Amino acid sequence: MFKALPEGGKVVSVKPSGMSDYCSTYRIEVELPDGSSQVFFEKEGSGDNGPGLVESAFTSESATYEFAPEYVPRPVALGTYKSRPDKHFFLAQFVEMIDDDVPEAKDYMAAVGTLHSRSMGKSPTGMFGFPVNTRFGDLEQDNTWTASWEEYWTRQMNDFLDKEKAAHEGKESAELERLRPLFFAKVLPRYLRPMESNGRSVTPCLIHADLWPGNVKYTSDGETVCMYDACAMWAHNEGACVRFLVSCHFADDSSVDLGVFRNPRYPLGKGYLKAYHIHVPISEPEEDYDSRNQLYMLRNQILLSILYPYDEKLRDM
Repeated sequence: MFKALPEGGKVVSVKPSGMSDYCSTYRIEVELPDGSSQVFFEKEGSGDNGPGLVESAFTSESATYEFAPEYVPRPVALGTYKSRPDKHFFLAQFVEMIDDDVPEAKDYMAAVGTLHSRSMGKSPTGMFGFPVNTRFGDLEQDNTWTASWEEYWTRQMNDFLDKEKAAHEGKESAELERLRPLFFAKVLPRYLRPMESNGRSVTPCLIHADLWPGNVKYTSDGETVCMYDACAMWAHNEGACVRFLVSCHFADDSSVDLGVFRNPRYPLGKGYLKAYHIHVPISEPEEDYDSRNQLYMLRNQILLSILYPYDEKLRDM
């Protein structure tokens, strides 16, 4: 890892940075030969999941940085410790941020809208997916390149529901078993297929896919927004933030990377969604907008139910 740091630099401090259930994170300060200093962020993974965790982080951050460098910390390196081949790391620029201060709508959504609008139509394959399988927590997501948005979303949902059932082994849900075939036979075709029918098409854009307020903060100047810790994929932009579309109080505005802005747990709402659509318009058919995004919300809830099977409230939602 030291080889990835500036040549001639001297590490003067290494401190824990933030909280993570699945890896270790550190703030590394390096003194340069000219007396100035640079600060880096390290995410460290070990064991069987370690390589995938740091590869997901590095590849996601590299992709989002390519299209929105003014909002994303600069990725530096991905590697494995020479002395500890079971330990793997992702290194990036460290950005000082203000905790517990949610950016205003215009600032928050400028970052999201910039990422989506600049990357729209620039998928490296022209398809939906991602070069690597990313991680939601430590849960691997199949990002195999797929030409159809409906096909991509359906495959992921099938996989996640299988994993959710396995995570709750011994606690079968009769309601979920009853609804699952209807979900795939009726609901998904009804709300996803119209976007790829009658001359319409869905253009892949790069989405962050984990845009809850903990991942979008003001930097120390109180004006610049930093967007980080992506779980990126090339997707329908309205599918971009499946993270927290829960217990909605709004009947009309939402999307996948935008689901967080409907959650009453956070001080966000319709003003944020309106600010987003200054940058990116609603997809057609527009009358299906709200229902599509209720659909996208389910993905995140299923993922949370897999990661935290002891919390039955997540499954009941």
